[in-house]
Amino acid sequence: MPVPRATIVPPAIHGARDYEELQRLGLNPDDIIDFSTNSNPYGPHPAVLQAITQAAANPAIARRYPDRDCLALRAAIAAVDDMPPDNILPGNGATELIHLIALAFVKPGSRHLILSPTFGEYTRAIQLMGGNIYEQRPSTTHHLRLEANEVTAAIRRLQPDGVWLCNPNNPTGQYWSAAELAQFRSAAPAHKTLWVFDEAYRHFVKNEKAGPADNLGCAEEPNVIRLRSLTKDYSLAGLRLGYAVAAPSLIQILQAVQLPWSVNSLAQVAGRAALHSEVITWRKQSLARLHQNAAKLWANLAGIGFFVHPTTTTFALIAVDHAPGYRNKLLARGLLVRDCTSFGLPGYIRLAAHRAAANQKLVEAMGNFDRASSSRKDPSG
Repeated sequence: MPVPRATIVPPAIHGARDYEELQRLGLNPDDIIDFSTNSNPYGPHPAVLQAITQAAANPAIARRYPDRDCLALRAAIAAVDDMPPDNILPGNGATELIHLIALAFVKPGSRHLILSPTFGEYTRAIQLMGGNIYEQRPSTTHHLRLEANEVTAAIRRLQPDGVWLCNPNNPTGQYWSAAELAQFRSAAPAHKTLWVFDEAYRHFVKNEKAGPADNLGCAEEPNVIRLRSLTKDYSLAGLRLGYAVAAPSLIQILQAVQLPWSVNSLAQVAGRAALHSEVITWRKQSLARLHQNAAKLWANLAGIGFFVHPTTTTFALIAVDHAPGYRNKLLARGLLVRDCTSFGLPGYIRLAAHRAAANQKLVEAMGNFDRASSSRKDPSG
């Protein structure tokens, strides 16, 4: 048997439907209400669906290769984000782009600081390339919130080759201001540390606060890469579509290691349709409605004795006695939540707010379960 590289690591654990599990349990995937994925439950927009349908009916779409350079999609993104197309690289979801960054820039033995708990693909991508991981986790007394001064001290002490952070963060919903990010960057070697700002959930922050990319790390900076998603806020996860924003020199390096035809033709069509003005307006309105749903959901859960971790987004951590068991009990009722054990948080599940009727079903189900005393308070405090 061939011997694999020593840096091969198992896949990261994610939420969403596990089709093998559902088949084993005799559950229909279409009957599951999914609270485990942080996406817009009101989409996709009809105009985007129409664009996909029309494109799929064209035999040439299936017959010919996609535009490997995504020229029309890059132009559409550039127009919305107000920057040149050369600063943009579309990818097969933000996850592909995370791995491209690691493939291009992570050297064996290099030091990478990850602000945790967070998305597991950062760790996996770095480890696959032989990099060393250093995690900065919050102290339990701060309710899972990282403190800016602690992060700054860690950066100054480690002098890392790379810093990877999700803003707002998954799963905690913590949001870093531009001033805090500037403080972090001042503690690292100028232009020597690679900064990866994952902004996949930037539109899920209430009132769509300006993300770090809008105030810090402009596209011409030589050591900043920003990741954005077109699947979560536009409800297109099945098509896998995201993009990187960086200086053209960095984009060219990422392009050099990207597989050809990474973004399929239907995803490119959907992305262009999603960036039309009427769809962007719908996104803002639907996510504003989702924030209202989330506020009511958090209040209802608190009202029946659950601790809801403070969040800036439409997803939140909920304290329970045993996350794996609690997830399984809810799944048996057709309600899928995220077991946060893989984040190092076995006493939490993560919920993404849904439409009002679905949220009510969840509250009723959770209200009917016996709750151990640990689910009635913050286990981190």
